[in-house]
Order: sequence, then structure tokens, then C-alpha cells
Amino acid sequence: SSLAQGRGQARAGLKGRPQVAMDIVISQIHTLSTNNDSDLKKLKDFLRHEQEALKANVHLIDQALTSLDPFRHTLGIAFLLAAQVGAEVYANPRATFAYIGNFLKLADEQQVKKASNQVNSVCKSYAQMAINEGQQAMLRSLRPLCCALEKLRPNLETLTPAHTEFLRVCLKAKAYHLSERVLDQPIYDIALSNSNCPQMTPQSFLAYFYYGALVRIGMKQFSQSLQLLLVVLTCPTSCLSAIQADAYKKFVLVSLKVHGELPQLPVYASHIVSRYAKSPSYVLDLAEAFKQGDAEALQRVIEEKAQQIQADNNAGLVKQVQAALQRHKLQRLTKTYLTLSLAEIAREIGMEESKTADVEELLFDMICSGEINARINQSTGNVVFEDYEDEMDVGMVAKMQDKLAQVLELAQRISEYEHEVVSSEAYIRKTAALEGDRHGAVPALGGYDFMDSQ
Repeated sequence: SSLAQGRGQARAGLKGRPQVAMDIVISQIHTLSTNNDSDLKKLKDFLRHEQEALKANVHLIDQALTSLDPFRHTLGIAFLLAAQVGAEVYANPRATFAYIGNFLKLADEQQVKKASNQVNSVCKSYAQMAINEGQQAMLRSLRPLCCALEKLRPNLETLTPAHTEFLRVCLKAKAYHLSERVLDQPIYDIALSNSNCPQMTPQSFLAYFYYGALVRIGMKQFSQSLQLLLVVLTCPTSCLSAIQADAYKKFVLVSLKVHGELPQLPVYASHIVSRYAKSPSYVLDLAEAFKQGDAEALQRVIEEKAQQIQADNNAGLVKQVQAALQRHKLQRLTKTYLTLSLAEIAREIGMEESKTADVEELLFDMICSGEINARINQSTGNVVFEDYEDEMDVGMVAKMQDKLAQVLELAQRISEYEHEVVSSEAYIRKTAALEGDRHGAVPALGGYDFMDSQ
């Protein structure tokens, strides 16, 4: 066939004249880049077999790209760029960076999905190039990366490696607001390659939710960040990931800031992560001091563990935890007293009694943010703590209805997933094997993982 002939010519050209081999590759890309799935499959098979040839002739790729159109020849360009970024050989790095950005924006979605592994590889290198170049390059890379993830995903609810790279650059550039639309989209599935293998590695999966949590922290959306950190911490694992270890420290600090206490990890968290959570660390020392309401002990831990805190990039969060101690102390006062003077509140939360102006400012801030319900009597200097109104306004009712609809939709989705699992061939085969060997030497049912399809 012409494909086999082209492959043979390319390999022969490699040994003698590299330019001839590259010309043959370009010719095949031009010939087979059609709207016909069969032609695209042939082109993909051809390029997959010529990957070593492309790597050996990577210095010719820049010139070859000039004869290709980003939309019509997306599949071929993806393989050429993947070979180039894999070898890290660039005649002009900035020109390559600009070319990749333009390619990701203009690429044909159908062909992108057929070359998903190569496009993901290009996205990862492109993101790193942007980070290396600095702030302006990172900001310029966000639109192309967003285009790439939109073309790679089969639907809105599916996660791809490009999502992770997009968030990584948003985080580095501190362009948190630009990631909000991606983060607001619920994720229920991970992308598969054309061979039905997951595109996501465990590291890229964990990194997406970890980066997302850091972005939420950067936007001061602390409750949402806790949800993302829990995804990282409850992911099944056979050994502790560095991402999970760091996520747990962030989880403790954000929990103290938001809730004033450290909640237990869910029962479905891996025993490896649960064991790590109980091991001695500065975050547990901070949690204990916070629980006791001991500002001096909290400060002592911060000073003693300053080097570790700095190394973990948690100095900012620790300062916020320290500031949150007074707020949570004040919240506890509302559950005990009906009326207190500003001086009494200052004493109770560990401030000097003379700093009534600071106490008043703190109270005003907490009242405005809805953390407490209170009135300040300016004439007497007393603060009256009040119960929240039981009646819900129209906005709250609408919000509750929206949340209820989300819960019902999620319940329906879980039911569908459960049906899909129990009716799958792998599940039936394994349960049948257990039933058949019930009287033989079979592992205990509780130690058998039905989700393992290996």
C-alpha cells in the first residue's frame, strides 16, 4: 500500500538523507489529512511508527511546520510538536512557544481528540515554557491551554491532563479569577485515550484538585478549597503521595480558619492517609493550641516551626489561622453570653482591655460578614448578642431548592454508576469466581476489591 511504501521510504531516508525522510512524512500528512476517519487512522498509525524517525530529525521540524496548516493538519502537527518538545530542541524557543499557542487555538477538535496523548504532551511542555518565561508568557498561554482542554474533553464533566496544566499556570501567574469557570464545572469522569486507557496519571489527577484548592484559597473561597482537598485526601492509594501529604497540611490550616477545629477525615479515606494524619507534625501542634484557645502556645509553635512552615509555603495560611483564633473565640462568646462590654470581650479573646476600638472594628467586620449576629450600643459600650431570625428570605429558599436539586441529581448519577458497575463484565466475572470457589481457598470477601479490573 502507499502507506507501507511511505513508511519504508521514510526509514530508508533516515539512514541516508534525513531531509528526504522528513519530506515523506510531510507528504503523508498532506495526503491523509482529510475528513475521512479511515485516512486519519492511517495517518496516526504511520506517525506512531515514525516517532523514532521524528526524534532523530527533530532539527528539521521547525522548517516542516511552515508547510502545514494548524486546522487542516492538526493530527500531523501534534505528532511533530510532541517529538520536538520531547527532545527539547528548539532553534528559537520563543517562536516555538508562539507557534504552539496559535496551534492550540486553531487546531481541529476532531483531530485533537485522535491525537490526545500527543496534544497533552505538548500542553505540558507549553505550560512549563510559559512558567519559565515569566508572567507575561503565562498570561498569554492561558487562552491556548483553555482551548486545548475544551477540545480534548468529550464533555464538560470529564477531566483531562490539560485541565491540570491550565490550573498550574493560573496558580503560578496568580490569575485565579481566570480559572473560576473551569473549577466551577463539576467533574465526574476522566478522559480516555483512543485505546481506552486513562489519559490521566495518578499524579495529574491529584495535582488538578490540589491546584484547584490552592486557587480557591487564593480567591479566599475557603469552604470550596476544603472540598477539593478532601478529593485529594480520599483518593485510593497504596503509598502516600507528596501531594497528599502537603494537601493534609493545607486541610488542617484551612479547617482551623473556617471551622475553628480539625474535623476527622472521612471513613473512606485510605488507611495510609489516615495514619499520616495522626503522625506528629506542626499542623497538629497548631490545631491543639487553637483548640485550647491559647494564643501564646500558638505563637510559640509558629516560632519554633517557622522553617518548616516556610518550606511548605504555608506562612500566609498560618498567619490567617492566627488571626482567626480571636474570631472563633468571639463566636464562642455568643453561645455563652447575651451581653458583654467591649472591655470584657477584649479580655476574653486575649486582647488588651484598653483596645476597645480594635474590638469594635473586629465586631463590625464579623457582623457584616454574617459570622455573628449582634448590636453595638455606642452610648454604653455594650454588645448585645442576638439569635438569628428563623424565617428564611426568598433568596435563601431559592438557594436551598437549588442545592436540593443538585443532591437529587447526584443521587441519580450515583445510582446509574452503581448499576453500570454491577452489570459490568469484570464485576460479574469476579463475583462468579468468588461464588464458584466459595468452598475453596478464597480470600475473605472484605479483602477483595471488586473495582480492580486487572
